[in-house]
Amino acid sequence: MKLQFYETMYDKSKEYLSYLIEQILPKFTSGELSIYLEEIDTKPSKGKKESQSWEFEKIGGDSGKIADLSKLKIEQLKHLYQTFISKELNDRNALRWRFYQYIKYISELNIKSIKINRDLNPDRLIDFIIETEDKNLMFILCYDILELKDYDRSLKEINDYAKNQNSIPEKIIFAVNKTFRNIQIDKPVKIVNNEIIPELWIEWVEENCPFNKEDLLIVNDSELKLAGFNFTSVDDLLKFVFKYSNGGQISIYKQLDFFTEVSEEEPEVELIWKGLMLK
Repeated sequence: MKLQFYETMYDKSKEYLSYLIEQILPKFTSGELSIYLEEIDTKPSKGKKESQSWEFEKIGGDSGKIADLSKLKIEQLKHLYQTFISKELNDRNALRWRFYQYIKYISELNIKSIKINRDLNPDRLIDFIIETEDKNLMFILCYDILELKDYDRSLKEINDYAKNQNSIPEKIIFAVNKTFRNIQIDKPVKIVNNEIIPELWIEWVEENCPFNKEDLLIVNDSELKLAGFNFTSVDDLLKFVFKYSNGGQISIYKQLDFFTEVSEEEPEVELIWKGLMLK
C-alpha cells in the first residue's frame, strides 16, 4: 500500500502532521530523536581528511523516555512524514533510519547494544554496529541503490575497520531500497580471517514481478536488448529506456525464456509497452 506523498496532501497543517507523526511505531525515544534531528540538519563534510578513527555513538539505551514531538518545526515534521509514513524519501539517511526502526521489531536479534555511525565523513560506510547478548557483532550498511562499486568499497572498509578495531563481525547486512543483480551476494567474502556470506535486505520488492530471470526485453525490434533480470518493475525499465534510447515512438517486447531457450521453434515474443517518449 502506497500512502499519499507530502506534496499532494490536502492538509499540511502542523496540527495534522503532528497527529500523523505520533502514529510512528516504535515511538522515538528522546535520545533517538535528538540524533535524528541533528542528522537531518547537518551536511556531510566534503573535505574531511582520511582518518583511522570511526565515530560511533550508542543509541536506544533510553527506551523508557518517549520523545516529545510537540515542539518540532514544520520542516522536521515534514521530514519525519516523508521518511516513515509516505516513505517517499529513499536516500541513504532515510533508509538507515527506517532500518533502525525495523530492527527493534525483529525477534531473532537478541540485541545488547546498537551503535550508529556519527562520522561527518561521507566515506564512512558502516551505518550500525549491533552487539548481541552472546557478544557477536553485526555490521549494517545502508544504501538507496546498491551498486557493485559500492559493494566492493564497503567490503574494503569493513576489512579496514575489523583490522584497526580488532572487531570481526559474525554477520554483514546490506539494507537497501533497490539493488542491481550483478552483485554476487551469495558468494563468501573474507573479513580478516573469517569467511562470511553477506545478507541483502531489500526494502522494496514488487510482489508481482513482471519479468523472470530468463526474459529478454527488446526495444523497437533491435534498438536496445536488455536482460529482464536487471529490472524489478516496469517503472524501472521505462526510466532506463528513456535514458538510453533515442526517444520517440517506443515499443517494448518481452521474449520469454531467452537465456535458457533450446528449442528451434520460433521464439514467443509479447508486446508489453507502447508509447511516446519525448526527450
